[in-house]
Amino acid sequence: MPAHRAPRLALALLLASGCASRTPSPSPSPAPASAPVAASAPLVPVYADTAQLRAGAQAVVRAFADQVARARGAPLAEAPTVQVRNAPQLIFFTGASNGIVVPWWDAAPEGMRAVFRTFAGGGDAEAERLFRAFFNRFLIAHEAGHWFQARAGRREATLYANENAANRLAVAFWRTQPGGEAFLAELERLAERAAANLPDPTPAGQDAVAYFGANYQALGAEPLKYGYYQFRFMRDALRDRATLDFARMTAAGAP
Repeated sequence: MPAHRAPRLALALLLASGCASRTPSPSPSPAPASAPVAASAPLVPVYADTAQLRAGAQAVVRAFADQVARARGAPLAEAPTVQVRNAPQLIFFTGASNGIVVPWWDAAPEGMRAVFRTFAGGGDAEAERLFRAFFNRFLIAHEAGHWFQARAGRREATLYANENAANRLAVAFWRTQPGGEAFLAELERLAERAAANLPDPTPAGQDAVAYFGANYQALGAEPLKYGYYQFRFMRDALRDRATLDFARMTAAGAP
């Protein structure tokens, strides 16, 4: 199976910025993690090195898989293994190796950092916080959602629907974790701000979701236009969080 290629925030962001990323050396195998994710973790963790990031990300993946197993009464499949390296897609699940690739801010090129400064509407500190909140925390569960979709046979019919389902799974998962509501409220604030900082590229009179689906490839080459849709889609899922129940969404036989 090829690497998962459904849309995600800033697909081809590095390429569209005209910069090549520097890939850090693979970090050591992660230490065993337990679920739930530690309550003492800050809302937006800052990791000292790639080994710490990999261990933290693996803990999120393991907690997600454990929650799925509880909802279904048995493990669904082997949980994905996290790798830390920078790639054009930034973060993604690959079914072929059952892995989730997570990016490292310190290796990000200047072109990508500039795009994130625009997303954040601030300087380097604001850009880094937004990057870490989404790509080193929230979207790890989003990619675990794609693992669930693949292993449970729950892929959606369209790119948007598949991404929306993964967003909603991620939001529902974080609701189950200690401190999850505070984290999701902060994410909603960040996503709302990012969407407000970007002009809406949808032509007048057209539906945003339909336009995104019909023009996905072209939008993917323009990070600021692409980012507008992805932050809007994540914001919408975050706004709906009170209605999302992870156990119900992942139970065997659930629609």
